[in-house]
Amino acid sequence: MEGRRFIWLLCGFTFLFFLGQVQAQDKFPSRPIELVIPYTPGGQSDTISRIFTPKLSQALKVPITLVNRGGAGGLQGVSYTARAKKDGYTLLTGAQGPIVVMPLISAESTVDPLKDLLPLAYFGSAPSIFVVKSDSPFKTFNDLVEYARKNPGKLKNAAPGLANSGQFNLNLLCAKNNINITTIPFKGGGDSLVALLGGHTDMTVSGTGSLGAQVKAGNLRALAITSKKRSSHFPDVPTTAELGHPYLSIVGWVGLFAPAGTPQAVRNVLLPAMQKAFNDPTVIERANAGYFTVDYMGPEEFRKFLVAEIRVVEKIVKDAGLKEK
Repeated sequence: MEGRRFIWLLCGFTFLFFLGQVQAQDKFPSRPIELVIPYTPGGQSDTISRIFTPKLSQALKVPITLVNRGGAGGLQGVSYTARAKKDGYTLLTGAQGPIVVMPLISAESTVDPLKDLLPLAYFGSAPSIFVVKSDSPFKTFNDLVEYARKNPGKLKNAAPGLANSGQFNLNLLCAKNNINITTIPFKGGGDSLVALLGGHTDMTVSGTGSLGAQVKAGNLRALAITSKKRSSHFPDVPTTAELGHPYLSIVGWVGLFAPAGTPQAVRNVLLPAMQKAFNDPTVIERANAGYFTVDYMGPEEFRKFLVAEIRVVEKIVKDAGLKEK
């Protein structure tokens, strides 16, 4: 009898030990988190992610590894995240191009952003800015447009992806004005910037978060900006509306996503950590210094924003005939 009692006690202690081990393993997060950036290093999404990641890592008490998965206008990184395990260990820095624009214009897109992804937190935005090299013969935006009109296909544009907010504005400009500008696609803002500075292309259009520093340094000349009013960072740069192109109003934003179906228990940990990191004064200060405006939204507000954004862009795509055949 005593021997049997000892065996039962031993089994009980063993069960409790393994139960404790399973619970410890299930506690989120217990290992590093992978943050997917759907562009190559050096662009706006990459730069902004590196600003808020340290504070987010600190709030979650685990390392966060940034993984650049550029390609197909950002669709490769988005698709990778949508297919990832729904455990909170794979997150995505989403931007307007791969989340909103590409699913509406690309025949290759297989991701439905409202069904396959879970919007967690909106970080902020930056307007697009049309730039040329500082020694370019194009002094004004109208110079650029007139040259493109008279010389179809001769202007070469370095595109940081085929559907980022800047490229979408350029496509819209061409469609509305019946002009042809040759676009050379790159995997991200860093690559397209190198091509422009190296003299391999004539222009680029991207967010102020990726081009602002080069404009301030005098390496690039800004011709127009898509903000509603003149930027305090670039007060001498006219808005596209001022120049007679009010439809060029798309701004690029950045937010965090997880695969759809990520458990509520995981979200309960992620969401307060993101809110804390995004609203951190040092993060806001660094983002503003990088020509990016922080405007935090939680998951419900972010989802409503996405629904409205998709409707607006869908109409623009349809009216301008931008859908790929």
